[in-house]
Amino acid sequence: MKPHSSRPKIAVIGAGWAGLSAAVSLVQRADVTLFEAGKQAGGRARTAGGNSGFSFLDNGQHICLGAYRGVLSLLSRIGVSEQEAFHRLPLQWYLHDGMRLQTASLPAPFHILFGILFARNISFNHKIRLLRDMNALKKYHHQPSANTNIAAWLNARRTPRKLVAEFWQPLVWGALNTPLEQAGLNTLCNVLQDGVWADKAGSDYLMPKRDLGSIVARPALAYLQRQGANIRLETRVPPLENLPCGRVKVNGETFDAAILAVAPYHAAALLPAEVPHNLQTAYQQMSYHAITTVYLRYACPVPLPAAMTGLANGTAQWFVSRGAIGLPDNEVAAVISLSDNLGTLKTDEWVNKVHSDLLRICPNIGEPVESKVITEKRATTAAITGRPLPDVRWLQHHRIYPAGDYLHPRYPATLEAAVQSGITAADLCCADLKAVCKTE
Repeated sequence: MKPHSSRPKIAVIGAGWAGLSAAVSLVQRADVTLFEAGKQAGGRARTAGGNSGFSFLDNGQHICLGAYRGVLSLLSRIGVSEQEAFHRLPLQWYLHDGMRLQTASLPAPFHILFGILFARNISFNHKIRLLRDMNALKKYHHQPSANTNIAAWLNARRTPRKLVAEFWQPLVWGALNTPLEQAGLNTLCNVLQDGVWADKAGSDYLMPKRDLGSIVARPALAYLQRQGANIRLETRVPPLENLPCGRVKVNGETFDAAILAVAPYHAAALLPAEVPHNLQTAYQQMSYHAITTVYLRYACPVPLPAAMTGLANGTAQWFVSRGAIGLPDNEVAAVISLSDNLGTLKTDEWVNKVHSDLLRICPNIGEPVESKVITEKRATTAAITGRPLPDVRWLQHHRIYPAGDYLHPRYPATLEAAVQSGITAADLCCADLKAVCKTE
């Protein structure tokens, strides 16, 4: 196979964060055509329509971390500064009905050590126990062949129920969106190793100051257009076809290669007809968990005590204060991880439950004047113990390169995992095409 010109022609299918990252990485090395079935780019992290008087609405309350170097690099490349997009806050842990800590202004790991030692609403014995559990987890991380679920590990260490309820469970639900009884301990280790434990800045919260469409999706599309990419929104492609010449047919056009950057449940329907059965089965058997976000707006300011205020015992796990990051102080976003565990609730039921939770923290706010409930039923793939990744070598051999957060070998399904996966797929695609050209 030889490309038609000195630059290969590559299709990117899917304009979520993985697809956009792949396209941005490729556009100066290849002729890129970006296909997206929806009306807008952004995938699972996109602007939601009809803001109903809110400053902005996304399809979920996403929070990045300072350790999201792939995301920050992508922003820089498409011309968006971190300061324009995010409000950076030091890591804090504030549960209204539980423990509270603030990281210290010290290098890692002392910022966490002193934060725990001076934490409130937790006994000294529990502080020491939490530090010992964290130290044991760091040592466990050096055993890559071992794996167990987080609940079993905590039970084996006889971790006190208070620490499970007020630290480990909120941490795992927020980071992995997977029950403790199923969540892989190695995956949690990777998140902590590359984030909180790596350096103090890596543990910072990056709170979006505006909608994610204006942070990534629209600037990325504008960058791609300036670089000459062909962008086709509202274009749903049929299953990919492998051609005898080694190229790939996408939507009736021939490309030297394709990046398949759609959700796994969509990817299964786009695989070529001759794909091995075990690969098709691997895609079809993936499990998912939901996340529900409830946006509430009140007539008066909502005086949350912290930018992220949590509840160990409530429907909502975290309330995000928009006033704390310079936005209207009468708006809050409530996050419910694993919301599928609560069954199918109607919109007013979600609102009533979350409003009741908020009244426990701010009893004098009155009734909400506006609300919006957004549930992503398959928000993330489950970060289960020994999570098997699809063996995509057959696809890569046929010039189809899957990308997406579900493929990251170390991280759960996060925005950072999506960005890194897109860049990795793009680099591998270019390297393979270059190797083919050299042999012909």
